[in-house]
Amino acid sequence: MAADGTNSAPKKIFMWLNPRSISTAFEKCVSFMDGAQNWHEPYLTCLFNDLFEDEETFKTFPGMKVFAKQFHDAEKLVETGGHPYQGGNLRLSKDFNWDWVKEQLEGPLAEGKTFMFIKDAAFSIDGHYDKLPEVPSKHTFLLRHPHRTALSVRHVLSHLYEFPGKEEDFDIQSGHPFMQWEKLSRDPMYNLWNYVRENIDPNPVVIDADDLQNHPEQMLRKYCEAVGIPFKKKFLKWEKSDEYLRGFYGSLDQLVWGKNEGVYDSAMLSTCFRPPKGPIPEKAPDNCIAYVNEIMDGYNKMYETRIKPE
Repeated sequence: MAADGTNSAPKKIFMWLNPRSISTAFEKCVSFMDGAQNWHEPYLTCLFNDLFEDEETFKTFPGMKVFAKQFHDAEKLVETGGHPYQGGNLRLSKDFNWDWVKEQLEGPLAEGKTFMFIKDAAFSIDGHYDKLPEVPSKHTFLLRHPHRTALSVRHVLSHLYEFPGKEEDFDIQSGHPFMQWEKLSRDPMYNLWNYVRENIDPNPVVIDADDLQNHPEQMLRKYCEAVGIPFKKKFLKWEKSDEYLRGFYGSLDQLVWGKNEGVYDSAMLSTCFRPPKGPIPEKAPDNCIAYVNEIMDGYNKMYETRIKPE
């Protein structure tokens, strides 16, 4: 607490992650906390806009045409009102650009809100650190073991790119633009963590998904303490419905796309953090190993700094 009795904790809290790290379930959990104003992946929306507006994207990565069509189908649903998120704070993707997002995240909290929680993929902001809000913020990072994320990424991407063969045969390195896109650095999550340590906060909060799933009360309590949110046991359970998304800020058509393609199903319909399914795989399949090798070293270094369960 500050000397005047007010809470001095930053009112803007970021959660950065690699894809498939149970972050959307965490985001849902936070949405049921008192005073939360949730922003869903605003920088990723800007990145998607850049990709879809650049003709070179589809020349270099023809598979992106399938991805883009899925977004176009979501846009058409939005235009006709054929989706469940009418009447909320969500906006069309076309309204998003880097400067606008920075301005929104630097702005005041919505009426009745006490903190802003921004969940986004670390690779989304890669090369755009100048678009981070220049206001007091707490940057936090959600890890998940690369062997777990690689298998989950392969499962989702083989569907999104309409891979004609077996899921086990889909190569996530050669089959997905983000894994080989020359504009992205190697291991954007680790690079962002280092940037935050060197320029914003020498001790950013790091938590691990397995710790969270195995020890939800301990880890959520410690996370809340680290970012200045008063912890309550009621945070450990939430409603199964996805109605909470009506109150989100972010891209309407991006969320509709995710719902259409089943990307967020397990998270959106979750009610609590459940234990992980089995132990961490000892090794990654051959068609995932290149991806794992890119992020494993950074994961290990960040893991050593994580908040640990008691």
